Amino acid sequence: MKKFLSILIVSVLSVVMAVAQPSGYTLQSGDAQTALTKSISTASSQLKSLKVSFTQEKSSKAFTTPAKSEGTLSYQQPDLLCWAYTSPKVYSIILNKKGAYLKTAKGSTQNKMIGEMAGMILKTISGSGLTSNADFDATFYKGKDVLVMLSPKSKRVKDMYQSIEVYLNPTTYLATQVKMTDKNGDVTTIRFSNHQKNITLPAGTFNE
Repeated sequence: MKKFLSILIVSVLSVVMAVAQPSGYTLQSGDAQTALTKSISTASSQLKSLKVSFTQEKSSKAFTTPAKSEGTLSYQQPDLLCWAYTSPKVYSIILNKKGAYLKTAKGSTQNKMIGEMAGMILKTISGSGLTSNADFDATFYKGKDVLVMLSPKSKRVKDMYQSIEVYLNPTTYLATQVKMTDKNGDVTTIRFSNHQKNITLPAGTFNE
């Protein structure tokens, strides 16, 4: 009977693990994970600036159809960000040495909550928050691209997100997609394209 129960438990655990692992991806552990995190860290350290286009789609129980928007994102090492929406509304989220700002045609206002959200995007875009992050546990997978599954571990982040999935180009290790599932089940998917790496960004890009 004990032997039967042991076999049953192992079988159930195997099914659970198979379901938990994303389809088409292989879990990276041990030496494989070490090599992968080293590659991501190296790419992050070599990224001085970045400009990308993005499309954003948010699915929510409150919407009959997903809310869509688009724009451009500019980054400069180590912690400057301009997340500029161009459609359907025009506004920007700015992170600079003074703080986090919501910038519209009427002016700029500081916003701590927006700053935390933008800070997470900044870390996923640059790669700096994928291999070492006090707020998340990371699980690494490889398939047609690299998938980093981030599970919140700090209470502050658990109050905002269930999980964050970051998809990376397997050659450059730049983010191509970020999928964020809120605590209430809403899902925001951001897709990045037209990556311009280590370019000179216009003066004033990060001014609030």
